[in-house]
Amino acid sequence: MRAKVLSFVQMKGGAGKTTLCANIASTLSESGRVLMIDTDVPQCSLKTWFDIRNELYVIENLDVCVAKNVAHLQKLVRDNTSNYEFILIDGHPRITNLSRAVVLLSDLAIIPMAPSQVEVWSTKHLSDIVQEAKQVNKYLDAKICWNRYRVRTNSAEDVVSNAKKELGLDDFSTKLGNRVAYLDSFADGLTVAEWHDPAAKLEIWALTSNIERLLTKQPVSRLKTEAQVEKFVKGK
Repeated sequence: MRAKVLSFVQMKGGAGKTTLCANIASTLSESGRVLMIDTDVPQCSLKTWFDIRNELYVIENLDVCVAKNVAHLQKLVRDNTSNYEFILIDGHPRITNLSRAVVLLSDLAIIPMAPSQVEVWSTKHLSDIVQEAKQVNKYLDAKICWNRYRVRTNSAEDVVSNAKKELGLDDFSTKLGNRVAYLDSFADGLTVAEWHDPAAKLEIWALTSNIERLLTKQPVSRLKTEAQVEKFVKGK
């Protein structure tokens, strides 16, 4: 069975997609082999996190590589679908051919967002790309992951309710709080599971469980062909 492909995509910087990718990848690696693909060149924060982690700790079932362009991304995904249970792609923070390819190649696109109307507006173009990709990849699923969420605030609840309607996207029931643990642990090459914030650890565990249950229900499908990807990234 081929690896499930998850992507973390958002066009707005600072949404938390890279820290989320690292934490979910590490949690999934406890039960299977995981490959992370960093497409945010030249910044490559995910690769830097992994390198720091690799120097300080023993890493099992978790690898990383960098995709420089669409062709390279396709090759990395295709060459590794039989070697891993999961492939997680940290998407490019702008609308490019590469970011379009990331969405199309995904089984599940995860869109981190803070509960802000500004972030809803900035995600509209991405939601349009997701809907476009579903015309080619009919099993593609995409969900909002609420990040930096403040519980029991009317403004956050209103944004969440309206965003799903405006963007045409569902969301995960698990919401990530506004916690410094995500950035602080990442800077040290760690995950929140290894940090002194049990609430953040519980959030990631619950979100990963939601993701695994969702992927288990998905039909097994073939990856899109090179011709399909090339046509889609050019908007044809």
